[in-house]
This record gives sequence, structure tokens and C-alpha cells, in this order.
Amino acid sequence: MTPVHELSLSALASLLAASDDALFVLDEHGRFVYANDAAGAVVGRRGADLSGLSLETDFAHAFSPRWLSESRRARAEGRRVEYDAFNPALGGWVRVQVTPHGSHLAVQLRDVSAQYRSAALQQITAALAQAGTLAEVVQVTLRETAAAAGAAMAALVRPTADGEHLELVGDTGYPPELRARFARFPLSLDIPPCEVARSGQATYVEGDTFDARYPGSVGVRAAQTRSMAALPLSVDGQLWGVLALSFRDLRQFHPHEREFFEALLGQCAQALSRVRAQAQLQEEAEALRRLNHSGQLVAAELDLGRMVQAVTDAGVELSGAQFGAFFYNVVGEGQESYMLYTLSGVPREAFDRFPMPRNTQIFAPTFTAQGVVRSDDITQDPRYGHSAPHHGMPAGHLPVRSYLAVPVVSRSGEVLGGLFFGHAETGVFTARAEELLQALAAQAAVGMDNARLYQQLQDSHRLLEARVEARTHELEAQAAALEAFVRFTEAAGTTTEVLTLAREAMGVFRRFFAQCSAAYYERDGELWRAQVWTEDLEPAVIQSITAGVPAEAPTFADAARTRAPVFVDGWDPAHEQVAATEAYGTVALYPMVVEDEVVGLLAVGLKNTRQWGEHSRAVVRSTGRSLNLSLERAAVSLQLQKQRDALQARTQALEAFEGLTRNLTLEADSYSLITRAQHIMLSLLPEGYSIYWEREGDTWQARTQLGDLHSAELQRQVDAGFPYETTRTVRLPFETGEPLYQDEYDRTNDGLDSTVAHISATASLPVRVGDRVQGVIVVGLFGARRWTATDRAVLATVMRSVGLTLEGAEHARALQERTRDLERSNADLERFAYVASHDLQEPLRTIASFAELIERRYGERLDDRGRQYLQFVTRGAERMKVLIDDLLVFSRLNVVREPLVPLALAGPLQDALDSLHGAAERSGARVTWGALPEVLGVRSELAQLFQNLLGNAIKFRREGASPQIEVQARPAENGGWQIEVRDNGIGFEVQYAERIFEMFQRLHGRDRFEGTGMGLAIVRKILDHHGGQIWASSVPGQGSTFTFTLQAAPGAAEPPA
Repeated sequence: MTPVHELSLSALASLLAASDDALFVLDEHGRFVYANDAAGAVVGRRGADLSGLSLETDFAHAFSPRWLSESRRARAEGRRVEYDAFNPALGGWVRVQVTPHGSHLAVQLRDVSAQYRSAALQQITAALAQAGTLAEVVQVTLRETAAAAGAAMAALVRPTADGEHLELVGDTGYPPELRARFARFPLSLDIPPCEVARSGQATYVEGDTFDARYPGSVGVRAAQTRSMAALPLSVDGQLWGVLALSFRDLRQFHPHEREFFEALLGQCAQALSRVRAQAQLQEEAEALRRLNHSGQLVAAELDLGRMVQAVTDAGVELSGAQFGAFFYNVVGEGQESYMLYTLSGVPREAFDRFPMPRNTQIFAPTFTAQGVVRSDDITQDPRYGHSAPHHGMPAGHLPVRSYLAVPVVSRSGEVLGGLFFGHAETGVFTARAEELLQALAAQAAVGMDNARLYQQLQDSHRLLEARVEARTHELEAQAAALEAFVRFTEAAGTTTEVLTLAREAMGVFRRFFAQCSAAYYERDGELWRAQVWTEDLEPAVIQSITAGVPAEAPTFADAARTRAPVFVDGWDPAHEQVAATEAYGTVALYPMVVEDEVVGLLAVGLKNTRQWGEHSRAVVRSTGRSLNLSLERAAVSLQLQKQRDALQARTQALEAFEGLTRNLTLEADSYSLITRAQHIMLSLLPEGYSIYWEREGDTWQARTQLGDLHSAELQRQVDAGFPYETTRTVRLPFETGEPLYQDEYDRTNDGLDSTVAHISATASLPVRVGDRVQGVIVVGLFGARRWTATDRAVLATVMRSVGLTLEGAEHARALQERTRDLERSNADLERFAYVASHDLQEPLRTIASFAELIERRYGERLDDRGRQYLQFVTRGAERMKVLIDDLLVFSRLNVVREPLVPLALAGPLQDALDSLHGAAERSGARVTWGALPEVLGVRSELAQLFQNLLGNAIKFRREGASPQIEVQARPAENGGWQIEVRDNGIGFEVQYAERIFEMFQRLHGRDRFEGTGMGLAIVRKILDHHGGQIWASSVPGQGSTFTFTLQAAPGAAEPPA
């Protein structure tokens, strides 16, 4: 049976053998006593094969320089030692534990490369985030990558402008001699950085292969450099530079280490891209500021010399030239006469002794306005040096290598001269500098035209003033157009658009895939045409994809139909109908869908594979999805901006009309209203005029005009009127009732060709009032303009408001007239009722007197029926008298208006109670009231009001119940008083609460309750006179409450409680 300790040793041996850590034991001579397979793998052997071999003698390359000192310290101190070091054999960082045991050393190596590299990436990312300039990014890149890689030295070189050399951008660890040697060196040198710059691929030189791979580097590279990693640093898809890491030891660059180096370089590339973009934005902003400033100077300066000097100085600043000049074109009979007008950057004496330029092959394109000439080295230009006698620049001429010349052409096509710029170094002038100087030349042309016209104006006769004024307006319009262009350029520099987003997406592909190309297509009829593409594409491919791919090409058709990404393995150009694409093995198309429509296709092709991997597909899907979302956001943003613009314009117009209608009076003249509407329209548009036309027989007559027509002859024609039939701009909208918009005014429409040349766009807007067209407002603009949907919506809003306001004013005037008629009629009726009531009194008294006389003399002779008839006459006369008395009271309230005076309300109440004393006693009525205020009123009328209200309360009492009447007063919300008269009578239904105040309205027959139906109508009339109101509420069988309001007497206090 096996002893227990032997089993334990066997299990321990199995555990050590299975460990991922390198474990070995050395004897006192440094020879291997034990090593597991992980330790053997460090030196490329099995663990058992190491037994008896010496670590330091047989495997000197397998340990770091710290091993010797740390292992000896462990033996000397007799305790465990732990340290981290870079292990050349593993190509990574290890944590080493050395434990002495007697004369032996037990050693453990644990790979901690992942932790180190993660920390290094985080550290370099944080450091690069703080770098704000190119120099700071370079410094961080060198310092951090050298430390993370364990390199002895590091350098960053980049191609020169001529593309034939590399120059040192920065270094760390280089001695002065080495720094001077590699400050600038040919690209053809046989060293790794040059090979990387030529191929664009990373190069790793490991150990003893250096001299064999790069024999030309012997004596050139640093003597202590035994290994090197040279990596390309690409920014935005282009080689920016090469990072060279030099190592003193023999290194084996394992795949993980290479990936780590490339990850470090990726972070550095992103930082470089960021700072370069920031620098470009700053340069662009500064250039646009200078261009705008020069435009302002040109627009403000009318002195030709000062203006051209300012332009020349601005050109030197914008282009980075050493010197610049403007040559004025004064072509004579010989066709070769040019005068040096201004000079910048050098004294004038530098050119005085040289002849003026002639129409040579170099200068002719500028002085004949054939185009811009830009050369990185004019001395190497094929057109240079062909003209006698100098065959180039005269002796002593300023050294010119970089050359840029721009013609200055007036709006008439006349070549005014040329702007010339030079620099002693090559490759100074960029395409952007060319664009800026073209814009500057356009400004100079406008400024020179302005200056020349100004000089002509000073010398011209007064008879030419009208023509000069029209010309000046034209120039101002051009200057405004140029200024608008500059503003647009500034905005475009800060606005994200579709193709910019597509370029960014293609940059993602270029960073992810080693050998790839990409393009963005948009539909053009039956073709898909490439709009932007990566810079690596060959000219033949560019020609093919820009010429267009047929819409029915299989992959393009599938992507557009399915609206999903399509991945093609084994790309076949002939089958796919895309010429010149044989170099690609796989292609993917991602459709861009915005608002349910395929607006573009993002294409990417890989050269180094014929099958899409899942990871590569995920990259395409993710990038395409991100671009699609960006396009959707851009579309939504654009749509929202359009809606905001339209809403703002509508709101502005409506606010203006709200102010107009708020101040409108019934007496407002319709032409005045239309003039104010014209003010509103012109305030929303560029410079122009507005005329309101109405038909008068067979002519159109201008009723209102706003704005100068800029033509005395046209003004005379407008004042005289236009023929109805031939003036189509006015007649068509008048007859159809629909607006007529002309983006380009048809000057033959109205037979006014000679006087309307300066009018660019018109809008003819019918003025609708109800169902008829009253007239037409014509708006004319002097500058070019396309009538947008927003313009049309705003003008439609204005015209709709004009029509509604005019119609409302007409209705208001008609209503006012109707009201006056009714008031006159009511007054006549009231006077008639007052007079008629007086006239009825006399015959009524006669009837009553004779009825009484008949009863007294002949009453005993009459039989029962006769006496009954006599009673009918008597009672009818009495009722008629009461009715006439009520009518007289009602009419008197309309005819006789006594002034309101301050009085105590208790007085009229007492007067009413005195008049009702008998009725109150007979019915057993009880009237109570609280403190009553002082009010403004007529005592007799208020007494009549109380008498009618209290009388009704007594009259309409419930059977078996004595009337209980309460009068109360309290302050009203408007500052007056609110009086309540409450009773416990029979009440009424709620639907009769308004009817009871109308004349002759009764809720009960005369057989039950006497009355004329006038009492409450008189109450309301009295309150109308007093500026008050009355209303009633009731519960049938429980009583009624009548509430009315009166004005408070000035200065009167509230009644005591």
C-alpha cells in the first residue's frame, strides 16, 4: 500500500504540472532541478528537458536584467523576493516570486501583461485627453508608448512636403548625435521606419535578424538598438507619421504585444485627429474672419488705392505668402501693358528695377481670365522659362518657388488685373488658399467697380444721375449677394450634412479594416452614382462609380428592395455590373432609409478576403445603423427647422395683424387698413415695393403704394394707371381669385419691358372680402428670390387676415347703422306711447264719468243684466286707467332722464311702504330690512321700484300665510351695492326667471291675480336708467328673491352692521 505522503507528493506534482504559471527550482549553481511545462514553454522546451541546464548560461535571453540582482538578494537575505519585470522571451510583463529554500531557489512566473497593458492604455488615454496641441500629443505619445513597451528610445517621424524624406517630429531617449542624424533623412534609407512609410504596414525586427533584414542600417542606426518596432500612425485614413520603438535587448514581438502596440497607436491617432481638426477649425474661422473683414473694408472704402492695398495685404495673410502684388490691366494697342498697382510683404524698390510682366505662358491665364494658376514649384512648371530675354525670372528677382495668381474680373467680364503671390519655399499654397483668394478677388472686383463708378459719378453730368443711381443699386445688390454668400460659407463650415456624415462613416471602415475601400451612393434616375469615396480608390474605379451603377444591378437592387444590408462573398464585377472592381473579394451594401425611402447606399469592399466574417458584418451593420440614425436626425432637424421658420413667420404676421385689428375703429378707411397690411408684408421680405390695385372701368388704378419703385418713368406709368386686359400680373389673380407668384418676373406680361428691368420677383395677391375680389396687392422685389412654401403661407395668412378684417369692418359698420336705425325707431315708439297714453286719458275719464252717472240716476231702473253690463264697463275703465298709468310711467322713464344724485336708500323704501300701507295691513304683511347704504339715484324712481317689488310680494302670497318680506344690502364685486328683496310667496318656475321682466308678461290669469304685466318691466327700466341690473331666483311654493345692483354714492361709507 502507497504511503500517504507519497500520494500527497504525487498530487502536488500533478497540480504544479497543470499550473499556467511557470514554476521551477534552481540548485545552488543555478541549474534546473525541477520545471513544469509552463516554465519550459518560456524557452520553447518541455519542462522535463530543462533538468540540469543553467538558466543564466543556457537561456540568457529568457530573463530580464533584474533577475540577477533580485535572485542574489533572495539568497543573501534568505527571504522571498517579489518584483514585476518585462520578460523578453514571453514578450510581456511577469510577476516573479523568488523563494529561497536552503541552497535552492523556488521560482514562480505569472503573466500580468493584460493588467499592465490595460493600465497603460488607460494612462495614455487620460494623458492624450489633456493634450490640446500637436506638440503635446506627440510628447505624450512618445513618453507613454516608450514606457508601456519597455523601449529604450522612441521617435516619431513624418513625411516631408516633397514626399521624398522623413523628418523627426519628436523623440525620447535619443542622444544629441542621433537626434541630429535623423532630423531629416531620405525615404530610401534601408531602415524600418522608411519601409513602414513606403508600405503603410507595421514592421517588427526581432533579435539577430536586424542586420540580415536591413543590412543598410548597419552604422546608421544606434549601436545599442538590437530590436525595433516601427508602426504607421494614420490619421483620417492617411499616413501621418511612423513611430519607431528601439530596444537594447533581443525581443520576440508576440501577437498580443503587437496588438497592444497598435492599440496604443490607435489612441494616439484619435488624439492627433482631434487636435488637427481643432487647428483646422481655428484656421478656417480665422480665414473667414479675415475674408469677412476684407469684404467690409472693400465695401466701405471708395479710394481705389487704399482699397486695392487692403485686398493685397489680406491676400498675403490668407494665403501665407511671403509677398503679394496687384498688377492693374491697362491693355493698349500692343495688348501687353500692365502696371504694378500695390505691393505687400516687400518694399516697392524690390520690383522697381524689373520690367512689367508680359503675356507669357505663365502670366497669360491670369491677364486673360482663363483661370487660376497655382504651382507648388513654378520653376518646375512646363510653362516656365520659355520667353526671351530672361527665360525665367530676371537676375536679382525675389526668389519664387510657390506661386499663386488669381485674375480680378469685373461683373462686365473686363479683366481688371491680377493678384500674384509668391513664397521662396515649395508647396506653400493649398487648395483652400486658392478658394479664399478667389473669393478675395471677387471682393476686389466689386470694390474696384464701386471705386471706379464713384470716380465717374463725381465727374458725370446731373442728367446721368438716374442711370448712375440704378447702377449703384445693382452694385449694392451684388455686394449683398456676396455678403450672403460669405455668411453661407461660414454657416456651411459649422453645419453637419449628409456627405460629411458619410465620410465619417467611411473613416470608421478604414480604421476597422486593413485593406478596404468605401463609397456613398445616391439615386440619380436609373443609376446609383457615388457622391463621396475613400481616397485610396484608383482613378478607374472612381470613373466607374461616378458614371453610375445601374439600378437593376443585383446587389444594388437587393439592398434597395429589402432595405436591409446585403453582404456579397466572392465579388464578381461582371455579374454585379460594377466595372474596374476586380481587386475586391467581398462587398457589402447598407441602405439608408429616411422617412420610409431609400435615400442612399453605403458601400464597403475588402481586398484581402473573399468571405465576410461575423465580426466584420457586425462592424458594417453597426456603422451603417449609426449613419442611418444620423441621417434621420438630420432630416428631422431640417424638417423641424422648416416648421419653426414657417411658424415664426406666421406668428410674426399674425401678431402684426393682431395689433392692427386691436386698434381698428369702425370709421377706419379700408385703404388705410390695406396700407398697414402692406407695411407688414414688406417687413417680412427683402427690399421691394407694394401697390394695391382696383379696377376702374377698363383700367387698373393704384389706390395705395408703399416703397420706392426705383424708376421715375415706372412711377409715372403707375400713377396714370394700366390697361385692364393687358396687365396680366394684376388681371389673372383678380379674375381667378388665386395668388400669382413669379420667381422670375416675366417682363413681357404687362408690356412694361423698358421700365421693369430692375424687378426680379413678384407676388400678386387678390384681396377677398366675403365672396368677391375687391382688388389685388402686387409685391415686387428688386433682388432675386424664389417664393418658398413658407413665403406663400405667410402671405396667405396676411391676405386672409386682410380679407377677414375688411369684412369684419364692413359688418361692424352695417351693424352700427342698424343699431342707429333701431335706436331712432325705439325713440319714436316711446314718444308715441307717451303721447298716446296722455290722449287716452280724456276719453277714459269720459267713459268712467258717464258710467258713474248712469249708475247713480238709472241704477234702480236697470235689471240685473243691465247692472252687470255697467259693472263690466266700470271695471274695464279702471283696468284701462291702471294700464295707461303704467305705460305713462314706463314711457316717462325713456323720455325724462332725471340726474342721479346721492341719497339714502332707506328714503325710497319708506316712500314705497307708505303707499302700500293699506295693502300691507289687509294682507298682514311684515316687511323687515337691515342697514341700507347711500347710492346714486332718483328718489321717485327708486320708490316706484320698491313699490312694484313689495307690491308683487304682497299680491302673490300663499293662501293661509302672511307675507314675510326681507330687504338686505351688501357690497357688490364692482364696487357698487347689491340689494335683495326676498319673500315667502307662491314663487315661480325657474324657466320664467327672464320672461317675467318683459312687458305684458303674466304667469297667472286676471281671475286669480289682478295686474297689467308692466310692474317688473318698469323695475328693469328704472335700473337701466340707474346703470344697474336685476335678476330673480325662486323655488315654487317657497318664495322668490329679486336681486338688483345700484351705484354707490361717491365717498359714502358702508352701512353700519
